[in-house]
Amino acid sequence: MEEKSTNSTQSNIEDNTAKNSNVIPDWLKDTQNKSWEPEIIISGLLLTSLFIVPSKLFQLFTVLTQEFAVHYVSAGIILMYLTFAINVFKVFFVVHLLSRLVWAGLVGLSYAFPEGVDNTKLFKHFRQYHFPSPTEMVIKLEKWCSTMFGFPVYTGIIFSIFTLVLILLVGVSIYFEFHGGEELYIFLFLALAYTILVFVFKKTKLAEWMGTSLPNTISSIYQSNLGKWKVMIFVNVILLLSLPFSFNDMEGDNLYANIKSIDEDLEWLDKSFWYEEYHDKDLRYPRAFIKTEQAYDKSLILNIAHFKEDEYNLVFFKSGEIQIPDSLGWEKPEKLSDIFKVYLNDSLISDLDWSQVKFQTNYQKGFTTQLNIENLKPGKNVIRVEKICFYSLLFLKRLRVRERWSEIPFYKIERIKNN
Repeated sequence: MEEKSTNSTQSNIEDNTAKNSNVIPDWLKDTQNKSWEPEIIISGLLLTSLFIVPSKLFQLFTVLTQEFAVHYVSAGIILMYLTFAINVFKVFFVVHLLSRLVWAGLVGLSYAFPEGVDNTKLFKHFRQYHFPSPTEMVIKLEKWCSTMFGFPVYTGIIFSIFTLVLILLVGVSIYFEFHGGEELYIFLFLALAYTILVFVFKKTKLAEWMGTSLPNTISSIYQSNLGKWKVMIFVNVILLLSLPFSFNDMEGDNLYANIKSIDEDLEWLDKSFWYEEYHDKDLRYPRAFIKTEQAYDKSLILNIAHFKEDEYNLVFFKSGEIQIPDSLGWEKPEKLSDIFKVYLNDSLISDLDWSQVKFQTNYQKGFTTQLNIENLKPGKNVIRVEKICFYSLLFLKRLRVRERWSEIPFYKIERIKNN
């Protein structure tokens, strides 16, 4: 009898504990009722900041490829991932603010017309409908806005974890001077190791701790209350809406791929990359550029962006580790400027005097030389830069001569002589 009483008492204690854990404290109720205020402020501030971030990410990408010789594929993956993550948050907060805008309108409507629709004063066709009250619409939209604001918390934690891993990989790549995509091996190994650990230890306390972590708990709350498929569809719609903005933010990234041919980009020339007069001072130069597209003098200055990986390749060229086939018609480079050939209207310019300089744009390193254009015909002329490049990615190693590594049209203008 005493044992039954003890069990009954224990059961009551557990029931009371469960009930108390679901009781919402008064201070939390008050905070929930006023949550729209911090929601709007936080969404507005974060959204304003997020519209600035993509340009900074693009600058980071160019610095990684040019100054630290992080492989273009690795740097491109980082840029793509971070840009996509930023645009996901932008879409989230835009939808949230628009929802709050509608909510504010409905709050005003519920104050002005608390009784809602008077069917007797409608056209005959609409009198048969049952319209929801303004208060009912406000409550439904309030729940939607609060639900919407919780999604960035979940996605933010997930993105933060992956971002931390990427930062570590980039740090390893720079510290050990990887320039052949070795960090991709590390990433694949970590992904495989994580998958094995989850599968092997899926019934351990570690697995339970990971399964009940904050992001998984938030995800489970959404799925159990809104439905698994609804949540998946909603998240996928947000991701799809983010893609066009991500592609737009990455436009021009292929110009910073040292090995890549850019024939298609030269068909419709973006002047901001090739002429200093049109250039965005916050961006680094991707390849070769000149001061202006109109030349009035007898000479002009040609500048070429420096890529750190060229220094590594030069060591391989000089040591003979990279053999240049005779079919390429290229002598073994002895200095960095030897990896370029400059043509004026398809005529090779020999014995150029190159200087190593830093441009005003983010103190970017580069090469500069002077071209004699005195004998060129007036009108359109073309500077073409040819470059020998060595490509290494995982098991792939290739030597390539890019005949149109850079190409810059300019117009020689003759000065009118005054009599």
